[in-house]
Amino acid sequence: MPEELVPERPPVTQKEKVLLKIRQASDLPAMAETVNIINKFKASEDTSVSDLASILLKDYALTTKILKVVNSVHYMQSGQVTTISRAIFLMGIDSIKNIAMTLMLYDQLQKRSSRTEIMDTIIQAFCGGVLARQIVQDLNYAEEEEAFICALLHPLGKIIVAHTMPEKISEIRNASAEKGITEEQASMSVLGITYEEIGTTIATEWNYPQKIVQSMHHTTGADASREGGEGRKLAIVASLATDISGVLAADGDKNEKEQKIGTLLSAYHDSIPANRGRINNLITTSIQNFNSLATVLELDLEKTQFSNQLKQWTEEESPVSDKEVLSFQTDSLRTIDTLFMNEVENAETIFSKGVQDINNSMLGSYALNDVIHIALETIYRGMQTAQVSRVLFFVKNIKQPQMEIRFGFGGSVTEAKKWFVIEVGGEADIFNIALSRDTDVVVKDATSPEIRKFIPAWYKSNTKNAGYLILSPVSINKKNIGLISIEGESRGFAGISRSSLTYLKILRDQIVIATKQTLRYDDKPR
Repeated sequence: MPEELVPERPPVTQKEKVLLKIRQASDLPAMAETVNIINKFKASEDTSVSDLASILLKDYALTTKILKVVNSVHYMQSGQVTTISRAIFLMGIDSIKNIAMTLMLYDQLQKRSSRTEIMDTIIQAFCGGVLARQIVQDLNYAEEEEAFICALLHPLGKIIVAHTMPEKISEIRNASAEKGITEEQASMSVLGITYEEIGTTIATEWNYPQKIVQSMHHTTGADASREGGEGRKLAIVASLATDISGVLAADGDKNEKEQKIGTLLSAYHDSIPANRGRINNLITTSIQNFNSLATVLELDLEKTQFSNQLKQWTEEESPVSDKEVLSFQTDSLRTIDTLFMNEVENAETIFSKGVQDINNSMLGSYALNDVIHIALETIYRGMQTAQVSRVLFFVKNIKQPQMEIRFGFGGSVTEAKKWFVIEVGGEADIFNIALSRDTDVVVKDATSPEIRKFIPAWYKSNTKNAGYLILSPVSINKKNIGLISIEGESRGFAGISRSSLTYLKILRDQIVIATKQTLRYDDKPR
């Protein structure tokens, strides 16, 4: 019998070789896994806010950076944002997910590379993000935070190449200069694949939202006039912001750069109308805002050539025009809320900021769940020194005499919902004592002999390492409507301060007030 013919495999293309090398880079798969963990949360899920916030709160540095980015967008309109929960309510789950994923990605790339090439590329991307935000703010063209993220990720392909194949960046740059073509075109001649295609391919594999992937397609001025939806608008803004950032990064004096930016504006004018004088003020404001953001995100500008190029633009101060807006995002000018936004947080500041966060929320339109989430997150973060393990909020089941978990922060909240159900009016256990007497109960050690008999068997069997337990009923007119439960390790109880417990009561009272306002309770006994 003739031997079975095995079809020959087609030769591997240069494009496939490049993508394979990127996928096999030692640290990128780990980043992809982290991105996918965050991406699993869907905006339609009722518990997504606390679930996503719990994931992000595990990384203190990431939490801090997310809040700083959010405050750079929102604090003037909404008061300083100090909790991840409120950030999610203001900007939406998808926006916070995108900010978190992007900050994690760029933070990891910075930490794992000491090369100035990738730092320059990342910092230039951040400047593009700030420019995009300022452009849409000035023209009311699209959502500010979406424009920021889309412009920040627009050069993802180049950033990945700078990380995995740094030697190719200078080769591409030289080819661009020698042939008189763009770096995007030169990347095709050197790599066999463009920066754009690398970025969109990896972003798609990492499950970035389609809107962001679409915004990575670079739109030239000639193509910008074509009709398109919101995704195309974001692509246009991201492209223009990236192009302006590229001009600012290039060699040349300010006059040369102004002329190049003027040419760009003319090309994009049908989609983004702006005169040269207006855009100059916009760029100056953007650079100031970028320097402020770089400071709070700890981006080391001094090690990059890009920062030196930016200084050329701002060296000659121009008189303030009537269209120029005074920015509160610089170190020289602050609001009361943001004066100490960079201070090191301790339990006292976390609690006080959380209380203020709820106050700011209640000054505008708010949902009761917003207040509850912010209160629980504040308790969870504020009691980390007391080795808190879980903070839960129970609500009364209207059909059965039970209290069930509605929201929670900490470990195994989803699993706890299956067994942590309080039978109201049953045995004289510690939970019913707190509810029936409508009083706060503090158990230092749930395993101590004098207390153990008041701990329900179902709780003991499901809590192998029982420690301290704090119960704070939420009641209106002596009627229980909820319960806050705080659990932690016994040895952590010593870390609970008097002020922490005072703030716990304040936060509980804020939930009561928010409930009254939402459900239109009056203060008369029923």
